[in-house]
Formats: sequence, structure tokens, C-alpha cells
Amino acid sequence: MTERLGLIVTDVSPLITLGAARALSCLIMPNVPVFIPDMVYAEVTRDMAKLGAEEVVEWIRAHLGQVEIVPTQVYAEFEALLAVNPNTRSRGRGEQAALEVLSYEIAAHPELNALLLFEDSDIRSREFVRVLPERVSAISTGDFLHELEEAGRIQSSDRILDEAAERGRNVEAQRQRVASERARVLLRQQLARRDGPKSGQ
Repeated sequence: MTERLGLIVTDVSPLITLGAARALSCLIMPNVPVFIPDMVYAEVTRDMAKLGAEEVVEWIRAHLGQVEIVPTQVYAEFEALLAVNPNTRSRGRGEQAALEVLSYEIAAHPELNALLLFEDSDIRSREFVRVLPERVSAISTGDFLHELEEAGRIQSSDRILDEAAERGRNVEAQRQRVASERARVLLRQQLARRDGPKSGQ
């Protein structure tokens, strides 16, 4: 059975950072499916004046098929709660939706290896990350960009982070390596499978 890799975006922060840097194209450079839970997409687009939101919508529209917004029960329940109490907060629901997507994809594709994309620099300390299946790893936005740079897909991860910072994102934590070696190796192997033009980023 041929193994496959999928990238699941676990919260809004990676999308906002890369959207602010006009570098969302980085997410499709490994040439694997990108899954965005509907809860995460809703958090990004609830306020279209938010930094990076417009770029995210345009990017998803341009890459439908490779980028998929996945429906979840987490979001359906959140919408129901909002109808009762408009002040219901979405905090933490993006991660819950990502785990729901992960469970569905693993059940549907037993050969799946998955990368969960985070922004946080302390991803290894998160409770649910410590109980992930062996073939699922977490990787930060910064580590994702570092691997793209080492594979020659982008010119500079720092340049992308600098541009995000210029538009108001705090990206200093993303300059440090925090992902597990397994996560970096999974991405590295996938990048090595596909020859493509180098980005001008």
C-alpha cells in the first residue's frame, strides 16, 4: 500500500501569517492535499478586515481541489451555540475541528501520514499533540518554511517571516526550530519526491 501525506491546518495563525506575507503558495509546494477545517476557515473569514483574511479567501478559491475546506461537527455545534448566545467564543475549537478532520481522514485512508500545521512555538507541550497516532506529527509554520528553504523551494524563510512582521505579525518564535525530527523528515521526504521550479520568495 502506497503511503500518502496530508497537511491539516489546525488554527488560523499559520494562514494569517502566510497570508500577511503573501506566501500562502508555500502550503501547496509539497504537492499534498491541504485540509482546512470549516471552523478554522470561519475564524479567518469572520472579519474580512482582519490581516491576511482577504489573501486566504483568494488563495483557497484559486486552489480548490488541492486545498479543501472540510465540514465538521465542531463547527456545526458552534453555529448552533451562536444562535443561542452570540457571545459564544471560538477559542480552542479550531484544534478540536482539526482533530475531527484527522480522525476522518485516517479512517478513510489507512495509509495516511499527516502533518498538523501549528503556529505556536510550544506545540510539543500541547496535551493532544502528545497523544497523536504515530503516523501523525505536528510542525510549526516556521519549521515548515525552514524545510522549504533547505529543499530549495523558497529562497528565504526569514524573508517571508520578515514580510509578515512588517504587516504586524509577531513571528519571532517562528524563527526557532521546534518540530520533531519525524515531522521534518516526513516533509523533507515529500519535498524530495517532486521536482519543481524554485520560488522567488
